[in-house]
This record gives sequence, structure tokens and C-alpha cells, in this order.
Amino acid sequence: MPGRFRVKIEDGDPQDKAGRQSNADGNVEETAEEITELISEETGSPGVSDIEAEIENLRSQLEAAKLTVEDEHNRYLRAVADFANFKRRRQEEYETQVRFANQELILKLLPIVDNFERALQAAQDNRSFDALAEGVSLTLRQIYDLLNREGVQAIDAVGQEFDPMMHEAVMRVESDEYPENTVVEELEKGYTQNSRVIRPARVKVATR
Repeated sequence: MPGRFRVKIEDGDPQDKAGRQSNADGNVEETAEEITELISEETGSPGVSDIEAEIENLRSQLEAAKLTVEDEHNRYLRAVADFANFKRRRQEEYETQVRFANQELILKLLPIVDNFERALQAAQDNRSFDALAEGVSLTLRQIYDLLNREGVQAIDAVGQEFDPMMHEAVMRVESDEYPENTVVEELEKGYTQNSRVIRPARVKVATR
């Protein structure tokens, strides 16, 4: 710590005394500043300029953090928008696939439709039931061939034991010809596709 500072003011001319007093006051202020700086250096306490610098540094860090948060928020919004667009495109693709899922099968059926039309036209031109029956029979054979190529098979029903996985019992009838719980009549054909039942056969079942 600095020693004691003394300022001596001598008697004399009042103006000289005022001047000396002013100089003494200035010396006291300078000495006080020097003491403050010396205390700050010895104690490690920041001065005013250091505090302002620290505040400015914190302000800069805050602005940088704000920019980072804003950038991350914008990225989030873009990600949400991209995902929404992706979902919309996937939904549109799915709907398109559903609409045209059977297109290949329909293209295979069209020649059969053509043959039906030819058979009907021939029967009308010739006024012949036999021609119509033959044309329909040939066309039906084409349909069965197409179904077989697609893995579709008719379910055996009449004479088979009733199977709830393959048959749908419409009614039960008394029968001396067939054992109980046996299919005695087929009302509507059933079909499987690749061993999976796509339509059970509707049948009558024997009972006693």
C-alpha cells in the first residue's frame, strides 16, 4: 500500500492559495486513481474496462447462441416439411398401385372377352344354339386355363367330408346315400389360390 500523502497549503495570496488548492485536489484525484488501480492489481478485482469487456463477450456469445438456435429451428422445419412431402408422395404411389394392381390380370382377360363377343355374334348370325354353346364352352375353357396359370384351383366338395375351412354349409339335409357330415350337393363352387382359400364352396351337408 502507498504511504501517507500530504498536501501542504501555505499562507499567502488568496489567488495563489486557490491555485495551489486546485493543484492539490488534482493530485489527490490522480493519487486516488493510482491507488484504485494498485488495489485492483493486488486483489485481482476487475476494473470497469474489464467488466465492460466481459459484458460485451457475453453479449457476443448470446447472439451466437441465438443464431445457432434459429438455424436449428429452420432445419427442423425443413425436415418436417420434407417428411410431409415424402408421406404425400408415398400415399399417391400407393393409391396408384391400388388402382392399377389388377391391370396385368385384366389384360389377360380381354382376349377372353373378345372370344365371348365373337361367339355371341356367330350365334346371332347363324341363329344356332349349338354354335353359341360351343363358343361359350371354348371361352370358359380359356378362363379356366387363365385361372390355373394364376394358381387358382376349384375346391372339391361333393362326396368330401365337410371342412369348415373349405366349405360353407348352407343347409343340412337327410341322406341315406352319404354318411353324416358329408357334402351332398354343391350350390356354388369354391376356389383356392396358391393353396389359400379365396372363396369357400357353398354346400349342402348330409345329416341323419
